[in-house]
Amino acid sequence: MTLQLLEIVLILALVGWQLFVFWGNRQLIERVGSMYPPVARLGVSPAYTPDGASYDALTVGGASPEFGRVVADTNDYLQANKGAAADFNTLRDISEREATLLDEEIQAQLSTPLYLGLLGTFLGAIIGLLALVNPLSSAGTSFGNADVTHFLGGVLIAMGGSFMGLLLTLGGNQLLKGARARRDRLKNDYYSFLQRALLPRLNSDMQQSMSNLKSVLDTFNQDFFAKIQQDFFAKVAEFTPLIGRITENISIQKDFLEKLQTIGYTELANATIKVFDRVDESAASFEKFLGYQQALNVSVQQGADTARTVTALLDRLGSLEKSLNLVPQYLQEHDARIREQAQFFGQHQAILAKMSQGVNQALSEDAAQMNQVLTRRREEFEAQAQAAHAQWGAYFRQLNQDNIYQKITEYLNPFQQLPAQQRALNQLQEEQARRSAQALAALQQPLEQNRQIQEQLLRQTDRTNALLEKLTQRNWLQRLVG
Repeated sequence: MTLQLLEIVLILALVGWQLFVFWGNRQLIERVGSMYPPVARLGVSPAYTPDGASYDALTVGGASPEFGRVVADTNDYLQANKGAAADFNTLRDISEREATLLDEEIQAQLSTPLYLGLLGTFLGAIIGLLALVNPLSSAGTSFGNADVTHFLGGVLIAMGGSFMGLLLTLGGNQLLKGARARRDRLKNDYYSFLQRALLPRLNSDMQQSMSNLKSVLDTFNQDFFAKIQQDFFAKVAEFTPLIGRITENISIQKDFLEKLQTIGYTELANATIKVFDRVDESAASFEKFLGYQQALNVSVQQGADTARTVTALLDRLGSLEKSLNLVPQYLQEHDARIREQAQFFGQHQAILAKMSQGVNQALSEDAAQMNQVLTRRREEFEAQAQAAHAQWGAYFRQLNQDNIYQKITEYLNPFQQLPAQQRALNQLQEEQARRSAQALAALQQPLEQNRQIQEQLLRQTDRTNALLEKLTQRNWLQRLVG
């Protein structure tokens, strides 16, 4: 019973899945058929760009999302190609790309029910074989009518899934074929509308643009030639004085040539040859002069280098003189610092002596106080002992008069308090010892600080002595001079 219920659930689930996929495919097929709108809803109207220029744009009422993208791309192309002849192949390519995308989407989903039926075939066969050959039963058990019934149920699942998958796939193909035929018919009507209504208006716009261009060129030519004529005659009037000067210069050159012809070219050539001979004679003198000039330049350069060297040496000597002049001042400052350090050492020694005296006095006072406290405690103990001895004698004298056991108990009460008094005395002595140790530690801390200060002063004195030795040493210039 459980296996039959499982077979029924599997059949229903498989068929439901196939119907769900077929319903999605049907919606895609309807989108294919209604991609292009009827021609009655198409139109061409003027549109305006953000800068105010107008162009012919394609309009449609109640378009599908795919055709809406086609119209948007087409209008963008018309806006960018405004004033030029539109290419029908470009407009058709924009439309065909959207149609191809939708075809590829439906082709990827159309065969899904058939694949689901194939899945049901394998699933039914597996369930039927498991029911027929039960791996959990014993090896000698043969299958009966119930097993055959379960096997036939698995075969029913397989056949039912395959049948529904094949039926829904065939139905989807038939619906897609009809949707494509309707789409192609509407697409042809759309292309006819473009060739009939949009392209002629674009061509007329182009002819109007060419006419406007022709009128602009005519106006430019008229204005240009009128301006050229006016400027030409004005420039000719400006060139008239220049032409007169050129004519005057030509007359002067003509007079020069006539005088030159009167003198004779032979005499002029002879004089020129003599001039060149004199120039050749002077060439050697010029070469010697150039040699002298080069030697003089070398000497001047060497003199300038020598002057720079002497200047640098004088600068260094001046710096040395300044340093030597500052040495006495440094020595005086150093002496003053040494005096200050000696005074500081003296003051520090006096402070240490005072602190030592104070420490000794404090220790003496503490020792005296401790002796006084101990003496007082000893006297108190002796007085208590004497009082206890007197009481003890009195107690013994009254032993015969009173009950001995009761009296002994009463007499022993003071001795029971002796450990508590002894502990209190020990605590007092420990407190006194702790305070004495704290006082000694407090006294040792300033002594340690004073020792560290003395060590720092000794190190500073060593550095000062080293600095004095470096300052008193003779430098290389002093060793060279003396």
